[in-house]
Amino acid sequence: MLGTCFLVVIFALPVMHPVLSAAAASGFGRNFEQIVALAKKEGKVSIGSGLADDETQTVLGPFMQKYPEIKVENTRLRTPEHKMKVFNELIGGRVEFDVLDISSELMDQFKKAGVLSGPFDWRVIFSDSPKDHFSPDGYFAAGAYGLKPIAYNPELVPRERVPKDWADCTDPYWKGRFVVDTSAKYVVTLYPGWGEEKLISWARRIKQNQPIWKRGMSEAITQLAAGEFHMICGAPYQSVHRVVRRDTRARVAVSWPREVSLTITETMGVLKGAQHPNAALLLAGWLASPEAQKGYDKLGRGSPYIEGTEAWQLVKKNGFKLIFAGWDLQRWENEMVNKIHAAWGLRN
Repeated sequence: MLGTCFLVVIFALPVMHPVLSAAAASGFGRNFEQIVALAKKEGKVSIGSGLADDETQTVLGPFMQKYPEIKVENTRLRTPEHKMKVFNELIGGRVEFDVLDISSELMDQFKKAGVLSGPFDWRVIFSDSPKDHFSPDGYFAAGAYGLKPIAYNPELVPRERVPKDWADCTDPYWKGRFVVDTSAKYVVTLYPGWGEEKLISWARRIKQNQPIWKRGMSEAITQLAAGEFHMICGAPYQSVHRVVRRDTRARVAVSWPREVSLTITETMGVLKGAQHPNAALLLAGWLASPEAQKGYDKLGRGSPYIEGTEAWQLVKKNGFKLIFAGWDLQRWENEMVNKIHAAWGLRN
């Protein structure tokens, strides 16, 4: 009789709702419905993100409309240094935010330091979202995505000279007339698709073509529109989108090579010790949802993994292959950036 009871218990376990056993012990609901109910009781959530003031309502507004019981407070974190400051404060026991946009280069540090809640079974709790929107380790949810094409000034570049692929950046026609960001972060993400040998060989040819070295794409894109140079080899689409969104007459256009790299540009983590943990988990998971992507889409930062977004339509229309930098970007990015810098003769 005891054996029969034992078997009943064992076979009953798998039919329980999404497992959040460790998280539930820390005050989280055990399933989506409980998380929502507890989040409403908490009544507030504080988020540190990369959203500018004029972008906050676009992205977070729909969440506030859907959950009017939850007050959302957003603080813009402009730089990795600002996020590092938040990290150091977390180590010291000061938890300023409930949910935080964590830069790829800091993800491992946050995990190892034990300042994150989780892991969560995001893919079960938020089952309407693509599985690639959540990290395999269960600690992070992807909000915004970033495509990295080629940008050019359509008034300076003849139609027959519009760059069509990355090899065009090494064409002597562009010598001294195109920009490359010295951080290498807008080209290093080609590595998962190209491999080291091809990427470094291409980087050496870029140097030989005498680019205009710049640090920071916001200023470079503004200068491109002003006609100070012709083309940018590797530009964040969201930055181009922002310039055109604010000035529809801006002289900036985008060319989509045969392969375009894709990165996650907002990676959300729920902080351990958050005052509003369920609201944090709900907001982080919601930002990875098709519903939230409608807002990111208006900023040129939507996910190509959701049918109908601008990013999805750009892939379909232009037929380029996506090179996803992946959730393990931080494991190889610095090493490859250093090798590109060496090929360019730049100091780190």
